[in-house]
Amino acid sequence: MVSAAGPALADGLEACGQAVRQQVLQAMMPGAGQRTSDYEVVAVRADKRATFVCSPGLQRPAMQIAPGLRAAGDYVEGPYPATLEGAVRAGSTAACFERNRAI
Repeated sequence: MVSAAGPALADGLEACGQAVRQQVLQAMMPGAGQRTSDYEVVAVRADKRATFVCSPGLQRPAMQIAPGLRAAGDYVEGPYPATLEGAVRAGSTAACFERNRAI
């Protein structure tokens, strides 16, 4: 998720996706047996409108999207609705998980 992505999209969706992929590769530092070709961009979308769905029981994606990779944002699974507070809590949870995993 790239928020306020106007400048990031200046070179187009494909270039934005490749830039995000490079950031993921740097952050993940592929370990033994992994190749950078193991990581691919599945889809890049741009939506100029912010949306908010406040529906009871709304199913949201889990924070863990791959082994060792967690997503954080206002839309991932958590106790808060899709709000700034929910995004902050998701980020804090993901950071705590990574910190504890590194110990």
